[in-house]
Amino acid sequence: MNRTTAIDPQSLTWLELGEAQRLLINQFPRIAFGLDLDGRILWANPAATLALGYELGELNHKPLIGTVLRREEIEARAAMLARELDARVAADASVFSARLRRGLADEHAWVLRAKDGEPRSVTLSLGTLRDAGGGVVGLIAVECEGETPVDAPISLSHHDSLTGLPTRAVLQDRAEMAMQRAARAGTQIGVLLIELEGFDALCAEHGPSIGDDLLRATAGRLHFELRKTDTAVRMPNGQFVAMLVDLHHADEAQRVAGKIAAALGGPVNTGVEVLQPRCRVGVAVYPEHGDQLLPLLEAANQALQTARGGSDSAVVVAPAR
Repeated sequence: MNRTTAIDPQSLTWLELGEAQRLLINQFPRIAFGLDLDGRILWANPAATLALGYELGELNHKPLIGTVLRREEIEARAAMLARELDARVAADASVFSARLRRGLADEHAWVLRAKDGEPRSVTLSLGTLRDAGGGVVGLIAVECEGETPVDAPISLSHHDSLTGLPTRAVLQDRAEMAMQRAARAGTQIGVLLIELEGFDALCAEHGPSIGDDLLRATAGRLHFELRKTDTAVRMPNGQFVAMLVDLHHADEAQRVAGKIAAALGGPVNTGVEVLQPRCRVGVAVYPEHGDQLLPLLEAANQALQTARGGSDSAVVVAPAR
């Protein structure tokens, strides 16, 4: 991901929330911040500026750390995350995205400092802030009182109840539309079949609830790595499918597959067990490996079979037809 610097609150990053959401955040009675990936404040809603004693817009482009959060708070949070995630976490703005990058929700009690130095204890829920292209360019932090985290998937009839990802029926519809668009534009589509290695054995050893935790974490990581225009769905037996649209070169699908394999390989702390998952990714590309979703999935599965057969690579591309 490319880090952003100061982003104007009137830019697409802010507008990407949608006018209705923008209005709701402005009227939200508790604190809400938009942050870039370096921890600078893109915007603060009126409730935040009022609660902390600032004028509207006065906090824009200022670092959250050192302005409303003391460095001691960041160092304590970094140490807590390092123990929880069993990984080094730097005492800087990366503490705000450390859990999100691993597909985990982040809701934490912080002590904010008002302009006059008065402390204010709040619980902030963190989620991703995306640009018009769907890339993660920042974070949104909202004061909560037990509500669902901002970036949590919404469970609807067209979404998987466990992970919040779209269902396979949604994938089928989107694939048909994407292939029509690709045929007109001369672009390509990547279909990735992602398999968590040893998933059934893990469930047998640790229980199905641990398996569910791993599936939810994997779904969150996929959501973080993919663009808004891409689609990820959960399949049975520890498998996922990701569809990458509007590609100009087949190598792009392989490159994204490599990023996904790396992201899904990070430790997952379920609260009971710290898991170290591994995954394999089979890659197929439209139109080279098929002009419908099913043959593309079959080609990706063939590549996955090759990976299971002893390939050293976590990513295997289907052979050309």
